[in-house]
Amino acid sequence: MNLKNLYLSAGVLAIVAIITSFLKTTDSAPLQDEREQGPIVDETKLGEAAQVRITGSDGVVTIVKNDKDSNWIVKERYDMPVSYSKLSSQVKSVVEANIQRLVTTNPERIESLGFDSDESISFLGQDGEEIVSIELGRQTDSGRQFFRYKGEDKAFLASTTFRIDDDGDSWLAKKLVDAKQDDIRSVSVSFQNGGEIAFSRDDKDSDWTTETTLEGKVVDDGAVDRMANRFPNLTFTKTAAKDDGLVLAAQENSHSVSLTFEDDKTISYKIGRRPEVKVMKEVEVDGEDGEKKTEMQEEVETEAGPVYVFIDTSSSEDPINEYMSKAAFEVSAYQYTSIPESVEALFKDAPPPPEPEQSAENPETSKSAEIVDSNEDETN
Repeated sequence: MNLKNLYLSAGVLAIVAIITSFLKTTDSAPLQDEREQGPIVDETKLGEAAQVRITGSDGVVTIVKNDKDSNWIVKERYDMPVSYSKLSSQVKSVVEANIQRLVTTNPERIESLGFDSDESISFLGQDGEEIVSIELGRQTDSGRQFFRYKGEDKAFLASTTFRIDDDGDSWLAKKLVDAKQDDIRSVSVSFQNGGEIAFSRDDKDSDWTTETTLEGKVVDDGAVDRMANRFPNLTFTKTAAKDDGLVLAAQENSHSVSLTFEDDKTISYKIGRRPEVKVMKEVEVDGEDGEKKTEMQEEVETEAGPVYVFIDTSSSEDPINEYMSKAAFEVSAYQYTSIPESVEALFKDAPPPPEPEQSAENPETSKSAEIVDSNEDETN
């Protein structure tokens, strides 16, 4: 290719590049809005907020500042305390976000930006009036998100993305009780399948003792520790209605554990689940020669239910008593399955008795002396 043709080709490419750049600039040029490059929410206004409302595709979570003690609670979950770390993280994500640019005021284009999910984050005052409410559109490949202010026909691009969680249980502070394992002084347990036992100790460094005795067995301090220590800081995973069938079944099929602490406070727990139900069924199987035959096999007809815990304390001021009057609390299945099923499981084999002490006299010397004495008798 000669210089003339190369020059002409370069000129054509330059014109194409200019046209393409013009079209892109025209399509994506930001429309002017005085809020561009500024924060999405004026942080000073949030000081007046008394409610935070999270709206997702599956539900609404309303977090309200309690008038009595100024603590924040989750309205849709029995007015239980919110997880402050999660709430602060959500507020921080909004406060620290900026408006990168105004995208469009065209209603048709706004509809294409994913606002049909109805996801939004709203901050409201004590009287329920909205301070600010942002409706969320789809996220971009570059880690940003379209949004608009409620009541405005403008779509903006945020500098970040927002996570919407409309599961009320996930917003709750999960710790049910707050006690110290080292302060446990006694523990008693009644097993679901029958049998009960009680242990006590003087302090955290003492061995567990019990009035119950088993022949050839001693208390397994490690087993008692493992059982008792899982309850002082128990957390839950989900809530349920107190009259739920699975909750009622758990109450009827439960272990009972009671802990008494150094300050004489007692916390009692019932932990249970609906038991698994198995039945014998006739099934068709292949015989050794390939023929069909029937035999009886055990099959699970009803799966075991989730595990629930029911707590009562001797302190009337403990908030757990109020929580238990409102809802039931599901806990990890391991909290139930790891509890021993019988008294015997809290004991271990007694160590063998010590061997009798040997005489201080050297055994070999004694043996030699016996031989000498025997020889003298024969001589005489």
